[in-house]
Amino acid sequence: MAESLLELKKKIASIQKTGQITEAMRMVSGVKLNRTEKLDQEYTIYNDKVRATVSHLMSSQIVNQLGKETNEYSEFGSQSNIDYSSFFDLGTLVSLVQPRKEIKSTGYLVISGDRGLVGSYNSQVIKNMMSIFKDADAQNKDVKILAVGSVAAQFFKKQNLNVVYEYSGVSDVPTYNEVRDIVQTAVKMYLNGVYDELFVCYTHHVNTLTSAFRVESMLPISDIDINHKETMPKDYIIEPDIDSVLKTVLPQFAKSMIFGAILDAKTAEHASSMTAMQSASQNADDVVSGLKTKLNRARQAQITTEITEIIGGANALE
Repeated sequence: MAESLLELKKKIASIQKTGQITEAMRMVSGVKLNRTEKLDQEYTIYNDKVRATVSHLMSSQIVNQLGKETNEYSEFGSQSNIDYSSFFDLGTLVSLVQPRKEIKSTGYLVISGDRGLVGSYNSQVIKNMMSIFKDADAQNKDVKILAVGSVAAQFFKKQNLNVVYEYSGVSDVPTYNEVRDIVQTAVKMYLNGVYDELFVCYTHHVNTLTSAFRVESMLPISDIDINHKETMPKDYIIEPDIDSVLKTVLPQFAKSMIFGAILDAKTAEHASSMTAMQSASQNADDVVSGLKTKLNRARQAQITTEITEIIGGANALE
């Protein structure tokens, strides 16, 4: 019985230490979550402003070019029917915006984590991506994978999937300068024809307890609102000219969308880690509580046995 009590005490001490570690990890993840959540919210405002600026610039430029040919706008169709190359001699701009006539290969930039202990964060990303790849394989589509995060990269390579680029070690609070290589490589591969369209796949942070897997079209850029009849707002001062500004702003917008996805995914990862560690700490408390009850019962049984032996000895002396 003494050995049993000792084992229970050791188990309780061990689980309590584990609980202290998971609680510390929960607190660390909470701090990281607060930082990335704030950055994510601020970056969303910035990204929306860049999108609005690009939309105004392109709308105004289209109107200016059309106005030189005709004052009738009703004959022109929707955004998808516009041949941007007829309005802009901007090479890169056209490549980033105009869909290619034939989609020979599709790129997927998949964002996962570099470590475990983050709940279902990594497994959900991999599960959803494997479903997408299965559908693509059934349709004989060529798939190129850009894996951000070692968990996804290692898994996809074990499955013999075509990983054309991998990057690991994104910091817990990423900065644009840090992920510049990812962003520039993704855009460069698209411009060089490695793939004809690019989707960014990641876990979107909704709140601390909720996240949602997202697949967003990044290239060619379609997330802009072109208004054929819009002119530049009066509060815009363009120097030196719209074409020159677009050459800088549009590629920047494409890069900002990818960085925004990475920042959003990191926020979701920290939320998942915090929730997982909180659950682990609670489970440790529950196990310790059960073991303490068992320990108290063992002690009570030992005391009862000792009292019985004493009484038996006393009776034997009478």
